[in-house]
Amino acid sequence: MSSFFKLNRNKKFSYTPRYYDERKERLENLKKQYGEEETTAEQRIRGKFKRPRKQTMPGIFSGATLRTFLILGILVLVVYYLLRKYDLI
Repeated sequence: MSSFFKLNRNKKFSYTPRYYDERKERLENLKKQYGEEETTAEQRIRGKFKRPRKQTMPGIFSGATLRTFLILGILVLVVYYLLRKYDLI
């Protein structure tokens, strides 16, 4: 049975890579063979870019909390000084 309308079919593509990198394929095969272990050069390079972890102060006085108490203390001293200066206390 024929139809009055022509149905378009999907186009098929056959892709063949233009460039072949023999070195890259050899490295991939070696990584597969040895379980993708990092080489010593890669470990040294990665080690240079790792940042050391910051040591945090134990207890309540750490980071932002210490800064907040310091600013609050300075404000209290300034208010106390102004009150003493204008004899409001």
